[in-house]
Parts: sequence; structure tokens; C-alpha cells
Amino acid sequence: MGQEHIVGPIQNALATNRVAHAYLFSGPRGIGKTTTARLVAKALNCANLSRISERNSTDKLPARRNLDEGGSIQPKLKGEGGLSIPCNECGFCNNFNDGKSFDLIEIDAASNRGIDGVRELRDGVRFVPSSGKYKCYIIDEVHQLSKDAFAALLKTLEEPPSHAVFILATTELEKVPATIVSRTQHFDFRRPRVKQISERLQTVAKKEGVKLDPDAAHLIALAAEGALRDAESILGQVMAVEDGHITRKEVETILGIPRREASKKMFEFVAKKDIPGALALVQEIADQGHDLSHFSKTLLQYFRNAFFLKTDSTLKRFVEDDMLPDEFEIIEAHLPAFEAGDLSRGIATIVDNIQLFKRTPIPQLPLELTVVELANRGVEKN
Repeated sequence: MGQEHIVGPIQNALATNRVAHAYLFSGPRGIGKTTTARLVAKALNCANLSRISERNSTDKLPARRNLDEGGSIQPKLKGEGGLSIPCNECGFCNNFNDGKSFDLIEIDAASNRGIDGVRELRDGVRFVPSSGKYKCYIIDEVHQLSKDAFAALLKTLEEPPSHAVFILATTELEKVPATIVSRTQHFDFRRPRVKQISERLQTVAKKEGVKLDPDAAHLIALAAEGALRDAESILGQVMAVEDGHITRKEVETILGIPRREASKKMFEFVAKKDIPGALALVQEIADQGHDLSHFSKTLLQYFRNAFFLKTDSTLKRFVEDDMLPDEFEIIEAHLPAFEAGDLSRGIATIVDNIQLFKRTPIPQLPLELTVVELANRGVEKN
């Protein structure tokens, strides 16, 4: 979801038998890198997909094609109007779904980072697949490999057998040697938009027979910080303790985060320079046992979005997914109380004080310092 710039090229490669011997998937956690790798491995050995691919590569006439939403060219499947995807009917697909495929080897580099694991890979890659056309190796968190292990892997990538395909996945691309990157087709995964995650959660909830309010779905998507996997995990957590109707208030309670109403009230206190009201609200949030660091991050969102709106109202389109409509109304109502410089300094102040949560003996102290500094804007000029 949200990776159309990757899905299209890979489907084209599968349909035309132009699969690379090595791929590198990079990007933040929980957005589908390993899942995509498994689907590629599954498609490579799908019997029906292979026949279609071979037909397309040998036909004298070009395959019928259509343009998808992203503008890339997609060959059509026999009897279908769709894309090149596994059939889920052939023997390999069934074995893959049941976890019985011997031609898919997954390696977790975080726990097998030494050279011995890569040597075993090099020894095993020489043997042909047991049933499929390709032997697929997925190396997750590849950046965790040691220097010697990378050197051994590089040798394998330089002279790969024709029946082997390597798919490397990492959340820290900068730690992968350039020599490895240069021998792969690199795809950079993006974080899905909050709106995309929210819509996905509502679809999942509907299939589970649960009504999920749009505001509740939006709040879960925000809490996941761009990771669809985390969003679905949070949804599962909420569904486990709630009835068939999940509301925004219930999500806030279960996640242990302050109600968004408190964030709106805090922004209002800061805008009005009401320091007693702001400090009292901090104490209320602390007494309720809420995560003050998370509350600070929410306040940071307020100031960032306010900074965008203060700079140019048309910039709202870039941040409108970050908040609910009623929250933007509060920002717009109190925006005249701030100068652009106040907002930029406020953002820096919040970021600096968030770091204090890790080492303060008084849990609410960083947030107290934050709201006092934000409310005292302009004091230095007097």
C-alpha cells in the first residue's frame, strides 16, 4: 500500500522475464519491505505466472498492455484485466502459503551477522531449486552484517547462479556498503500517508465486523507514525478490549495518550500566554498517568502546522493529514497571536526539551519547561 512506484516496475519485470538477480529494499520499519520480498519470491515460482511470462517473452506480437494509475505499463494476465500476480492455485503457491517451500530461504541478519551464515548461503546457492524455477534468498536487516560477511556476500552477488535471486531489506541504507548497493536494483519504500493508513484500517475493521469511526482510525494512523504494521497492531489491540464500535475516545483511553482536547487546550493557553493554566494542565495530564513525551510530540505537531499556515495558508495541503479538522480550527483561531519567528523558535524549544524526558528525575518537568518557554515568547525583547 502506497508503494505504486515499486509495485509497477516489479510486476513488469515479472511479466516480461526481466527479473534482476538481486534487489535491495530500503525504507522505514513496518511499511512492507519483507512482505513485498516474499511476494516477489512467490511470484517468481508461480507456475501460472511463469507460463504467462514465457508466452509474453516469445510471442511475436507484443502483449496487450494498459496504463495503471501511476502511468507505468502493465501486461494483462490471461483471462484477467489485472496485473502480474501469483495465482494462489498452483502447487508452489500452495506450498508457499503453507510455509513448506524449500526454495525460499529467509535469513535474519540481526541474529546471523557473522561470515559463517553467508558461507552457508554461498554453499547452498550452488544447488538448483527443489521444485520451482528460482531459489530466492531474503536477507532481512542486511545492514547488520559484519564487514567480513558483506565481503563474502559481495562475491556471491558478483557471480550469482542463474537460478538464484537475492532480496535484501534494510531500514538503514547508509550502513550498506556502496559495493553491495551497486550490484542490486534498489527500491526506496515510502511511508504511506496518514489518510491511506486510516482508510486501510477501516477496511480491515469492516472485514472483522467492527465499526471504526473515521476519527478513531485517523488517531490510530497518527500514533503509528507512518508504519502500517504498527497501525494494524494497534487496531488489533483496541479490538481485543472493545465492543463492535470503536470511537476516538476509546482509542485514546486504550493507548494511554492524552485526549486531543487537552492538546487543543494547551495550544490555546500558550497562545494566550496563560502560564498558570498551562502548568495546571500539565499536572492534570501527569496525574492521569498519560505519556508526557507523546503529549509533547502532539504539541510539536501543533507548532509545526501553525508554522506552515503562518508562512502561507496554501501550505495547509502538506500537513492537513497530521490533524483532525477541529484541531486545525483551533490553530487558525489563535494563529494571529504568533509571529513566524515565535513558531520556529517554539519548534526548536519543544525538540530540545523532548530529549530531557530520557534523563529527568521529575517526569513532568520537561513539559513544564516547554510550556513556560513557549508562553514567555517575546520576553527577551522587553
